Amino acid sequence: MNPIYQNIIKISAFDVDSNNRLRINRLFDYFQDAASNDAERLGFGYKDFIPKSLFWVLSWIKIEFLDYPKFMDEVEIQTWGKKQHKLYSMRDFLFLNSKDEIIIKGTSAWLLLDAKSLRPKVLTQLYPELKMLETKVALTDLPNKLSPFEKLELIYSKVIRYSDIDLNNHTNNAKYVELMFDCFDQEIHKEHNVKTLTISFNAETKFGDEISLYKGTMNSSLPSHYVEAKNKITNAVVFQAVVEWK
Repeated sequence: MNPIYQNIIKISAFDVDSNNRLRINRLFDYFQDAASNDAERLGFGYKDFIPKSLFWVLSWIKIEFLDYPKFMDEVEIQTWGKKQHKLYSMRDFLFLNSKDEIIIKGTSAWLLLDAKSLRPKVLTQLYPELKMLETKVALTDLPNKLSPFEKLELIYSKVIRYSDIDLNNHTNNAKYVELMFDCFDQEIHKEHNVKTLTISFNAETKFGDEISLYKGTMNSSLPSHYVEAKNKITNAVVFQAVVEWK
């Protein structure tokens, strides 16, 4: 069996923003759909794990953008399980244009959780025969803790509603990405493209929870921002992100 899952998508009008660039939250939708399909075909997906009270969560991700798909572009998505790193199952992915040129590349860290105890399980211990594709690498980065930023500005607050909730009954991380980019005004999106995006998903939120989103400007050679969301009741940091623009 081919260790690389491949799928071709056509970018729709609702996939792009006012600058005719693929919305990054839609990229998350497409990537997670490919990851889910790959896990299903290999025997450790949703259908396999629901009877075992196990489920996958995306814990950390880094993405590098070389170019952006536009409306009506055909894009090939490739994804594969790369290796086990401590408790994390590492999964890389590529987006290629119609000329087979890499336009987006990324790496991600997933946790396999027990639905009852919420404790992580190690995939390679459950499936010792599993072979991962360590020789193909999109990005070499490994999950790391993002340092909290001191000078933060409150941008807005948001109550989690029905449309934010996913199959696991919590807020989907693609929704967090959408909320994060709403922290920036239209002028920034018009004048800049995202070069790299790193996100750490730290705590879940559910229907009715309220989160506050904060933003800070980082000192670096390129325009960069730190964004985090906090649960207004528990004060738990829900996610942290670093956006580097070009």
